[in-house]
Amino acid sequence: MLDEYTIGVEEEYQLVDAHTGALRSQASDVLSTDWADALKGELQETTVEIETSVCASYDELTEELKRRRFQAATTAAAEGLEIVSAGLHPFSGWEGHEFRTADRYTAIKNLHDRIVRQVYVFGMHVHIGIPEQRDRIPIMTGVRGVLPHLLALSASSPFLSADDTGFASYRAVLWRQFPYTGVPPRFHSEEDYEEFVLLLLRSGAIGDRGNIYWSIRPHFSFPTLEFRGMDACPSVEDAAAIAALIRLLIAGVAEQRVQPPDRGELSAEQFNTVLTENEWYAARFGLNGFLTDPREPSGRVAVRTGIRRLLDEVAPLASELGETDVLDRIEQLLQRGSGADRMRQVYEERGSYQEVVGWLVRETLLGTGFDRRRNQRHTGDQGPTRRGSGA
Repeated sequence: MLDEYTIGVEEEYQLVDAHTGALRSQASDVLSTDWADALKGELQETTVEIETSVCASYDELTEELKRRRFQAATTAAAEGLEIVSAGLHPFSGWEGHEFRTADRYTAIKNLHDRIVRQVYVFGMHVHIGIPEQRDRIPIMTGVRGVLPHLLALSASSPFLSADDTGFASYRAVLWRQFPYTGVPPRFHSEEDYEEFVLLLLRSGAIGDRGNIYWSIRPHFSFPTLEFRGMDACPSVEDAAAIAALIRLLIAGVAEQRVQPPDRGELSAEQFNTVLTENEWYAARFGLNGFLTDPREPSGRVAVRTGIRRLLDEVAPLASELGETDVLDRIEQLLQRGSGADRMRQVYEERGSYQEVVGWLVRETLLGTGFDRRRNQRHTGDQGPTRRGSGA
């Protein structure tokens, strides 16, 4: 039964100039030379996207992500470009960039106007396949409490327009400007959810089902739950581990093997408010922050502590599935720091946002076969400095 919970990932990559590191609007050029048909376009010409195949394990997903990054990097290189996997570009502004002209994208641009024109964000979406006999909505409700933890793990957007925003994920803050983002409301069943979506379609509040952008949603075409709230991760190993952790959490909740953070004595409405604000605090402080937890006497829990509790919860299931490497990799991430933490280290040591982009390019390609640091392919980039036992 547990192996029925499959996994797939979408990653959005920045296209940057191979010499200057600046963001470039050349997705159409890249797609025209994509002979392997491995890439997709997005609303903005600065972005190309990959989709993995449906995977059954952490190891399979890791290799699939490496292959997709390799394909994206080689295709971009033909146009004098590099790819970057991170939530925001560290220094390029929004002015002067272009958009794709497909009808759906034009409708989105017309509706959101200036927001679309100045918000350039790059995320990672994780799909977990749900067995046909399961109602996705109670599972979605059961795992909403982990959304802030996942954002903190993936955070990789501390810089915007050559400025330190003070946030670990400023992408998440910018993304909140769009409607139907963040933590979803509580629904009781697929039927309950469907009635709500039909209301939005009937009223014209959304143009199609894809315009619901919550941090977790039932996918409108596939029998999956889609997690959308995370930054694109510089490290392919981190991306795969976070996605595999989500799979363990979903399977555990669905099979009543895992107890994620719950509302305690709070009402459903109060808990929704707490989750929304916890997601903001995760964006602000990342792994170094605290979250409100109604079960704690103090009312709060350190983010790292909360994540380690999740690891303890899923450990028996991970052992059963042969996925204990996932837990080890997440622990390394906790000790070493998120992508945002490491980007700040690079800037502190090298004093240049261009150097940060250069590091991101190398980190994005590390382990793919396209990277230039051959001696590190099997151990992972340790960043600019060694910190803690995870480095």
